[in-house]
Amino acid sequence: MMNQKPELITEPIPYKTLFPWLNLFRVFRLAVDFQKILLAIAAILLLMLGNQLFNQLPFAPPQPVSNRSALVHQRIEFPPRHADLFLHSPQQVLTPVPESSPGLVSLVQGTTLLEPMSYFTRPVLTLFQTGASWSILAYATTQLLWAIIIWAVFGGAITRIAAIQFAQDDHIGIRAALAFSLKRILSLVSAPLLPFAGMGFFWILCLLIGLFGNIPSAGGVIVSLLWGLAFLFAFVLSLILLVTLAGWPLMMTTISVEDSDGFDGLSRIFSYIFGRIWYFLWLVFVTLCYGAACLFFAELLLQLVSRLAFWGVSWGMGSEQAFQLFNQEEMTLATTISLGWGSILNITFSGFVISFFWSANTVIYFLLRKCDDGTPLDHVYYMEEETDSANELPLAGVAKAGEPVIERPVTPETTTDEAQQDTKAPDDSE
Repeated sequence: MMNQKPELITEPIPYKTLFPWLNLFRVFRLAVDFQKILLAIAAILLLMLGNQLFNQLPFAPPQPVSNRSALVHQRIEFPPRHADLFLHSPQQVLTPVPESSPGLVSLVQGTTLLEPMSYFTRPVLTLFQTGASWSILAYATTQLLWAIIIWAVFGGAITRIAAIQFAQDDHIGIRAALAFSLKRILSLVSAPLLPFAGMGFFWILCLLIGLFGNIPSAGGVIVSLLWGLAFLFAFVLSLILLVTLAGWPLMMTTISVEDSDGFDGLSRIFSYIFGRIWYFLWLVFVTLCYGAACLFFAELLLQLVSRLAFWGVSWGMGSEQAFQLFNQEEMTLATTISLGWGSILNITFSGFVISFFWSANTVIYFLLRKCDDGTPLDHVYYMEEETDSANELPLAGVAKAGEPVIERPVTPETTTDEAQQDTKAPDDSE
C-alpha cells in the first residue's frame, strides 16, 4: 500500500477566544437599536426639562452651569451652512469651495464619546471648586441628583437591553427594561452615591486641619506642619474620586447584569479597576478609537441627509425660496417647524451617542469580569418573565383553574354504540 498523506483539517482560528476584547467591535451593532436610541432621547428630554426647572430655583446662579445647548449640541447643520453658495455668486461655479468651507476637522468637532459622562462629571467637579458659593453648590447638587436618577432609570434600561443582547443574543422590550430598572432604582441610585460618603470623611479630616489655621499666632505654623497629612488624605480622596468618575457607568452595568445591590456594584468596579487597571485602560483606548470612527460615520450620514434633503427640495421649491425660508426677519410658523426637523436630527444623533456609550460600557464590564474571575461572557441574570408575552392568549376555563383533566382513552376498536353502552352502564347499576 502506498503511504497516503493525511488530509489537513483547517479550522477557523477562534480570535475572540484568544483576544476577548475583539467583542468591543460588536458595540456598533448593539448601539444601532431603535429602542435604545428612543430611551436615550427620552433621557435627554427629561434632563433638559429638569435643567429648565432648576434655573427657576431661588439659588440658581444667573448663568447656569448647564443649559440646553450643553445637553444637545447642534452638530448636524440644517439648513446647511453653505447652501446659498451659488445663489449670489454665479461666477464662482467652477470654484465652489469657499475659504470657510466645513472640512473633516470641523465635521467631527465637538463629537466625543465621553460627552454623556459630562451629565455626571460636570456637577461633581463643580462641588470641588475652591471658593464656590452655597448657591452654586446647591445648584450643582440638584443637577447631580437629577442626572443620577435619570440615568438610573434610562441608563439602567439601556444597559439591561444591551446585556441581554450581548450575552444571550436575545431581546427584551422597552417595558421590560424600564420595569427592571425601576424595580432596582434604589440600587442604581445608591451605587454612585456611596463613594461620596468616603470622600466626605476625608474631606472632614482636611477641614479639621484647616480649622487649626484659625488659632491666633500659631495657626499658620500648625497647618504648615500638617500639610503632609492633608496630602495623604487628599491622595485617598483623589483615588476614590477618579474611580467614581471612571466607574460610574460600570456600576450601572453591574446591577443590570448581575441584579445586585448598590454596594455590590461599587465593590465590583473598585476591584476590577484596581486589579485590572492596564486591561481597563486598554479597553477604554480601543473603545474610544472605535467609537470615534463610528460616531464620525453616523454624523457624516446625518450631515448628508440634511444636505441632500435641502438640495432635493430646493430643486422643486426654488433655491431662493428655500433659502429665504430659513432667513426671515421674524420667525414664522414654517421656519419654526423646519428648524424643528433639524433639531430632531441633532437629538437623534445625541441619542445614538448615548446608546453607544452605555452599550460600550456593558461590553467592557463583561470583559473585565471575565478577565478578573473567569466568568463566561454569556452569563447574565435573566428572567423568562422579561420576554414579551403579548402574543400569548390568556388562559380560560379549566386551564385557568389549574386543575388536571382526566380523559378516557378511546381505542380504535371501540365503536360509537359500545361507547354509549359504557356510559349507560353505571346508570343501570344504580
